[in-house]
Amino acid sequence: MQENLAIATVPIQDWGPLYEAEKALRIGTVFQDLNKPFFAASDDGAGDCSCGCGAGKATQSGQPKSGEKPAGKPGEGVGQNGIGDRASSPEQQERERMMAEIQATSFAIDDVRLYLDTHPDDGQGLALLKEKLAERKTLLLAYAQKFYPLTADCMADLYENNPASECYCWQKGPMPWEGACV
Repeated sequence: MQENLAIATVPIQDWGPLYEAEKALRIGTVFQDLNKPFFAASDDGAGDCSCGCGAGKATQSGQPKSGEKPAGKPGEGVGQNGIGDRASSPEQQERERMMAEIQATSFAIDDVRLYLDTHPDDGQGLALLKEKLAERKTLLLAYAQKFYPLTADCMADLYENNPASECYCWQKGPMPWEGACV
């Protein structure tokens, strides 16, 4: 018996509606057209995974699956490490808020860059990439000025703005794995 290979076709993605950066980070794509659910649920809730794990229901309702911790944003009672933010200092909460903005913007940059791999001349994509790169640079500089630099570029920007500053100060703040942005 001879086996034949399948031929896959993938349609070219068109530019379409976009999610805001924070929502895109949560969902996993900046492009609304690429947000395809893995489990389809009917209106009566019968869309659970066939194994009975309840995955379809959990993703449709937005509620955590059994055994998962509830998702929350910094300042909403549950920190990213599962500890209540009420125990965090205001400085820690501000650090987490700023880091969340940097992460969301960085994610949007990565997603648009992937789009531009297949659409290098797309004006809307190039404009959004330029906008998000400038936004990320501004966010990183604001973070560096308030706390400490996260990248070597931040160090250079701090030094350029104030040559007398101690811009090589990674050691002045705890690293994220040391509890700075938990």
